[in-house]
Amino acid sequence: MAEDKKSPAASGPPGTAWNDPKTPGLRLRYLATKAVFYLSYRNKVGKQRAYKVGDFRFITLTEARTQAKDVLARVARGEDPAGEKAELEARPTMSDLRDKHLEYSEGRNKAGYRKDNEGFWNNHILPHFGPGKAVADVLESECEALHFKMRKTPSAANRVAALLSKAFNLSEKWGWRPRKTNPVHVERYKEHKRKRVPQADEAFRLLQAINALWEPNPFFAGLVELLCFTGARRNEIQTAKREWVKADGLHLPDSKTGEKIVPLSALAREVIAKIPEVKGNPYLIPGRHGHGHLVNVTKPWHALMKAAGITEKLVPHDLRRFFASAGLSAGLELSQVGNLLGHMDSQTTKRYAYLLTGAAQQMADTAAESVKTIMTGGGKVAVLRR
Repeated sequence: MAEDKKSPAASGPPGTAWNDPKTPGLRLRYLATKAVFYLSYRNKVGKQRAYKVGDFRFITLTEARTQAKDVLARVARGEDPAGEKAELEARPTMSDLRDKHLEYSEGRNKAGYRKDNEGFWNNHILPHFGPGKAVADVLESECEALHFKMRKTPSAANRVAALLSKAFNLSEKWGWRPRKTNPVHVERYKEHKRKRVPQADEAFRLLQAINALWEPNPFFAGLVELLCFTGARRNEIQTAKREWVKADGLHLPDSKTGEKIVPLSALAREVIAKIPEVKGNPYLIPGRHGHGHLVNVTKPWHALMKAAGITEKLVPHDLRRFFASAGLSAGLELSQVGNLLGHMDSQTTKRYAYLLTGAAQQMADTAAESVKTIMTGGGKVAVLRR
């Protein structure tokens, strides 16, 4: 039901409307929580349209009439303002691009990589552009601004730039942007690769601190020692299951570099034997209260660093470099250390032939023994050069 009055009331029964006597088709619709100006018209093919002019709380009657007359003038020229507006509002947004890009990554990228990308989208990209911004409207200057905003973390900034570039290339393929309009043209920041390894005196104190951890926290102590004696990635050890421990090493069905076998030295096997088994838990490093595998090691790691008196930043991944440097100190070739760390393609025949010869086991023992020697105060740390 509509009423004709010279000026509308601020509110009315939901479902009713006020018709403007001066502007054909302009009416104020009363909804449950607000009142909104709409303009009704027919486009050039006779289809009824309703163009939203504005909320009565934020627009005056005079302003609504002015906008309505402008819209009617466009209709007279054969345009369809409501249809064009609907098309604009239906365009894919940056939130849509996130969802589509993450969906595209399923089956193409590993879970850890996808999780990182999801974090980049949610913590950096969407807050910067706004989730509702149309993909087609993103400008090169906006991408440059995001990259500059992240300049204090150059590696992350470059990852985000690469992610966005890929996502916008895909958006063109999906018809969300015109071809050859990718807005990401940033100059990548120079990244400084970490070369930190524990020095001999730090390694000595680290081993003492680990030894003191075995009684109160055997799972974390076992994790750290295995990182030292295998050179494996932290996530590889944290998510490893006991059934993966075989005679020729730790079989990882899916690692950063694909399926591979981590050679286990005698020292590494001694550590595994010391880690308590939890009934019903298949993981090598059980989580808190015996459920799942150990996940967050930030607090225990910081406590370990404090106990060892290590003040210069040292992260778990640095133990991987420590294993490599100890292997070099023991006389292994760089290529041999690379094999132990799994830097070769695990699918090649050469890789598997190498593992099955027993040479990997011997080299793992050599590297691990060198680690133990350094940690007990009897060796030096080799310098890793890139």
